[in-house]
Amino acid sequence: MKSKIGVGIIGCGLMGGIHAECYAREKRCEIVGFQNRSREKAEALAKKFRAKVYGTVAELLADPRIDAVSICSSQQVHKEQILAAACANKDILTEKPLALTSGELREIEKVVRKRKRVLMVAHQLRFHPVIEWVRANLPKLGPVYHLDLEMCFRIAGHEGRCWMDYRSGGFFMELGVHMADLSRHLLGEVRNVHAHTLRLNPKRVTEDFTHCILQHASNATSSILVSANHRTTRQGLLIGRVLGAKGRIDFTVYPYGRDLNEASLALDRGKEVFVPDVTVRKMPRKFPPSQFETYPGFFDVYQREVHAFLEAVRTRRQPPIPLSSGRSAVEVVLAAYASQGAATDRSNFLPGRLRYRADAACHPLLRR
Repeated sequence: MKSKIGVGIIGCGLMGGIHAECYAREKRCEIVGFQNRSREKAEALAKKFRAKVYGTVAELLADPRIDAVSICSSQQVHKEQILAAACANKDILTEKPLALTSGELREIEKVVRKRKRVLMVAHQLRFHPVIEWVRANLPKLGPVYHLDLEMCFRIAGHEGRCWMDYRSGGFFMELGVHMADLSRHLLGEVRNVHAHTLRLNPKRVTEDFTHCILQHASNATSSILVSANHRTTRQGLLIGRVLGAKGRIDFTVYPYGRDLNEASLALDRGKEVFVPDVTVRKMPRKFPPSQFETYPGFFDVYQREVHAFLEAVRTRRQPPIPLSSGRSAVEVVLAAYASQGAATDRSNFLPGRLRYRADAACHPLLRR
């Protein structure tokens, strides 16, 4: 491995800019260039970071100075860009979701393993200090039997990539994939999925509410609720709770502010049902500086994500969020859509080829 890892960034929207800022802070890499569907965005980042602009993805991947790529483009092109990067012998950090269908997952896995490329999926919540504290304190709960995850928004509109059609996968694919990965990260492999999805805004095409129950290999359960129809305290606030034989952990993660990021561990030492003897310990609020104004409550998660990826590229070791993790998260989302189809009728959904249908065979993501 040469002294500095050459990096190319595909997709120059919000996340492309965030990835670029993180790479620029890493001494062991250099940003070689950018590519974006609209050239203006690529030129703006290239000027800022003194890098090259490529007209196409193929041109960027053909540059021998580039060893690794960040894929920050729309999810409907993730599969084709991952395959192209792997075939060009580039290592890959891709934004979520890894892919949109089971067929795409199989293609990616086949090519990436054949080419022996490092692939890491950007589920940044794993690097959040609250999540790390929760995971470190899980053993204190004894046998853990349940996890609650709730992320809610109040969104009135019906336009945009989440609502117009299924090219981006649907609202649960957009946000639920993060919750699916987080539940697996905290409680282990998922064995069974049951879900109920709704389209509450009649002007939307895709679902805008999902309640998903996961059964893990340990027999613990997770409840995931993702909604665009109400909010709890704050837009996008993630509310979590872990229940174990000896107590519970309550936590919140708030991307858009620092103050609501917190966690507490409560252990019940009482020997009689009606005699409380609870000790509560709160997570120390010593958070690192926030790096990006858009997500002040994510602190340095993106920097740590990029650092971990570069370390995996340098050492040729498996990254902390490998292909198998990204695949499992997408499979949970697809299983949720399939479960909805098996359990309910079609009365809540609009007819039409690209309209949400409650039977699994009609879901666009399940046909391939």
